[in-house]
Amino acid sequence: MNRLPLMTILALAATLACADTPTPTHQQTAKIGVSSATKATRLCHFCLNPDGDILACDEAGGVVRVISPTDQLKATWRMPFPPQAVAVRGDGSCIVTGATKVVLVSRDGKVLKTADLPVAGKYSRSPGAAAIKDDIFVCSRSGTSFSVFRFNKDLGDCKEIVSGLRGCCGCQDIGTDGKELYVVENARHHVMRFDREGNKLGEFGRRAPGTLDGYGGCCEPKNICFGPAGSIYTSEASLYRVKRWSPDGKCTLVALVKSPNVGCVQVAIATNKDGSRVYFLDSPANIIYVLTGPALGR
Repeated sequence: MNRLPLMTILALAATLACADTPTPTHQQTAKIGVSSATKATRLCHFCLNPDGDILACDEAGGVVRVISPTDQLKATWRMPFPPQAVAVRGDGSCIVTGATKVVLVSRDGKVLKTADLPVAGKYSRSPGAAAIKDDIFVCSRSGTSFSVFRFNKDLGDCKEIVSGLRGCCGCQDIGTDGKELYVVENARHHVMRFDREGNKLGEFGRRAPGTLDGYGGCCEPKNICFGPAGSIYTSEASLYRVKRWSPDGKCTLVALVKSPNVGCVQVAIATNKDGSRVYFLDSPANIIYVLTGPALGR
C-alpha cells in the first residue's frame, strides 16, 4: 500500500481547511535569501529596519545579514552568539537575542552592549524581542514555559514582567505597536496585550479551526507584526496563512503561502510602510517570501 509523505498530507490538509476562505489580498512574487550572498544556513527570524531592508538572523551561521528588498546583500554582522531573534528600536539600533544573552547593536552592526538573560538549561531559547521608547523586552524560554523580561535602554535593570507563557516548538513571538507589548501565546491560541509592568490589558484570538478569524492546529498563531493605520498581522505555520486585523476587529485574509513546509515552525512576518509588501519566513527552506498586493486603504 502506497503512503503519502507527511509533508504532502499536511499540505493537503491545509488546502482543504482553506477551501472556503476568501481570495487573499496578496500573492507571492519574489523570494529573499536565494542568492549565493544572502543564502542562510539556518534562517530563524527577521525584521525590517527603518530603510525597509531585511535584518535576517542566520542562527547556524552566527550572523545577521542586512538584505535589500531585491535580495541584495548590504552588510553582514557577526554576532557573539547564534542569533535567534531581532528587533529594531526607534533610533535604528537593534536588539539581537541568543539562547541566554541579548545584545544592543548599532545601525552599522557594532555590538554596543551585552547582557545575560536570567535563564539556564540546554533548552533555553529567546525567540522574540521588542522595544517601546527606552524599554527593551525579550521573551525567553527556560524549562517548559516562557517569560518576558524588561531591560532599560542600556540593557540594565532586568525585570521579569510576564511568566508562565505557553509556546510550542521554541516559538513565542512578541511585538509592539509602539505603545503596548503584544505576546503571541500560541499554545493557547491568542494574542495578549500588556503594559510595561506586565499588567494584562486585553487579548484577541480563539481556537476555531476552519474559520478565518479563528486559529487551528496545535499552536497558533505563531508570529505578529504591525502595519499602517493601526493594523495587526498574524501568521500561522499549520496553514502558512497571514491575516490582518483592523483596529475595529475586522479580519482580512492577506496570503496563503504555497510551500510544502507547513508544520510547527517559525513563520516570522513583517510589512512595509503602506502594507503593499508583506514578508513571510519559510524557516525550513531558509527563504523569506515577498507577498505583494494593494496598499492598505486602496
